[in-house]
Amino acid sequence: MTQPRSPLQTALGLRLASLMAFPAGAALMAIFQRSPLALALLTAAMLAVSLYERRRLAAAAGAQTAISGATLLTGFGFRLGLLIAIFVITVGLLALFRDTSLARQLELIDAGLIALPAAVALAANEMSARIAQRELGDVRTQLTAAFADARGPAAPEAGGDIIEGEIIDADDPPERR
Repeated sequence: MTQPRSPLQTALGLRLASLMAFPAGAALMAIFQRSPLALALLTAAMLAVSLYERRRLAAAAGAQTAISGATLLTGFGFRLGLLIAIFVITVGLLALFRDTSLARQLELIDAGLIALPAAVALAANEMSARIAQRELGDVRTQLTAAFADARGPAAPEAGGDIIEGEIIDADDPPERR
């Protein structure tokens, strides 16, 4: 028997899909033998999605984010290195089985291969955020209800003291052992 997926597992799966969208886009560019110049644009799209998600998360948390030029350049360089590595490995594997000839210029198909991973990442992140927000609201409601029940009329209103888990009534003297 299979276990039903919890909403949080679905949200985490969507986050994983958004992380893998751009490396898959780099592999697709290699499969379609597109220009390596398009990797720079794919990297810029990856960085833009990352910045958008960072700002959206900060706004939801009520914080502000400060982004410096050095952070942007470091992020761009790291992402570009990752995508180039995936592109080169994929082209190398393809070269073992067929002739490869990479495009020399950017074309319309490059725009589609850049927009597709960006759209997938944005959509997956949006769905994941909505699921997580709904689950967080449910947990908050359950905690609020649990604390309200603890303070409600069912709670004891005794005048005794609680010492190490024992309730000692103020009217009865403690027993000697």
